Amino acid sequence: MRTSLALFLAALAACRNAAAPEAQEPHQNLDAFTLEQSELGSPAWALKAETAVLKEEKRQALLTRPHMEFFKKSRVVTRLSADGGEINIDTADLHLSGSVVVTSVEDNSVVKTQALDYSSQKKKFFTDTEVVVTRPGGMLRGRGLEANPDLSEIRIFHQTSVVDGQPPQ
Repeated sequence: MRTSLALFLAALAACRNAAAPEAQEPHQNLDAFTLEQSELGSPAWALKAETAVLKEEKRQALLTRPHMEFFKKSRVVTRLSADGGEINIDTADLHLSGSVVVTSVEDNSVVKTQALDYSSQKKKFFTDTEVVVTRPGGMLRGRGLEANPDLSEIRIFHQTSVVDGQPPQ
């Protein structure tokens, strides 16, 4: 009995001296993640990612290689890709990062940046990072952007422009 009590006390002392493992936040790992939003029965956008880590306590999902399509009248009008991102589960707001590319299907406009936010409530893209917007006939560079999902309205802050064609004579 003395031996087992001594072993129990030794084990208890060892447990007290060992560092307590860090508590890990509950999460779920998902492959081939898909999320869609619709308005009045018509698709508004569809989000796909190679993987998603759902952080339940933070109410967010961390996305790997997200791709999105935005719709107007059930037709794809814009495609978006990024290296990574996160989505707020409650608001459907997105933060995208790393090689973000947004392409308008309608007029071939392309926005490239390293970070881009999408507000689901405002239905707008936002960033305060460097952006390059290429449209047929020219290119705009700047820092900061606000745009509609179909890129029909783009506001670039602190911009410089390059227009293709002949220089004025």
